[in-house]
Amino acid sequence: MNDISAVELAEVTVRFGEYEVLRNLSASFPVAQATFIIGKAGSGKSTLLKTAAGLVVPDDGSVFRLGKDLARMNRVEETEFRKSSAFAFQDAALWANQSIYNNLTLPLFLHFPHMPKTELDKRVRETALRVGYSESLALRPADLSAGEQKLISLARAIILDPELIFLDEPTASLDEDSVERVLEIIGEFKAAGKTLIVISHRARVIAELADFLCVVSEGKVVNFGPAEQIAQLVGGELLKRIRTARRYSGEESAIDDPDDGA
Repeated sequence: MNDISAVELAEVTVRFGEYEVLRNLSASFPVAQATFIIGKAGSGKSTLLKTAAGLVVPDDGSVFRLGKDLARMNRVEETEFRKSSAFAFQDAALWANQSIYNNLTLPLFLHFPHMPKTELDKRVRETALRVGYSESLALRPADLSAGEQKLISLARAIILDPELIFLDEPTASLDEDSVERVLEIIGEFKAAGKTLIVISHRARVIAELADFLCVVSEGKVVNFGPAEQIAQLVGGELLKRIRTARRYSGEESAIDDPDDGA
């Protein structure tokens, strides 16, 4: 494992008004590993994820990408950071008044403005099919189900083949077939050595994919380490699922999907 972290938060505080969502929080996310952020609702998980991705600017503290302070990046460095990272939002956050096609081409236009249209079209269609979306690309987000919007959000996140991927509840609102496809895609990124930082409450997803667990409570990281080691601290059921998933990989009967509070 590299000594330099993929992303590091150092004594970060984020306030919304007078409320401190993150409180002097520090965390170091390893390169080429899948780290899952878990914790109760309202603990600050999504704000932590967005701060790590540079989408929320901390009131205090610093965020580093491969040892470089995001706040001190020049324009070229920031552009490269955006090009090499991607974020899939819990609520999809698609461009409401544009077609699905335009939503997917936006990252390509930003980072590859001279890409030939034939190649752009090919990339969009292949990525949409990869996540399991086969409906018209001319539709707008309002024409799609919540699950379809989530798939398009994921497609937009992976269309540049980023090295660093942030996922906020990637399997929420999906049917079981779509969950399987998303798990397969995340597994492919893991196998390719990508860095994944993921929020999920589903024990099965965590058990099958997590290398590390980051436990958040009241705006602070209270535990961080290898998945099985941290699972022993946060709950026997999650630990059982992790061990079962690793021992009997692929046996659906061994690990089901109810929310276990993780």
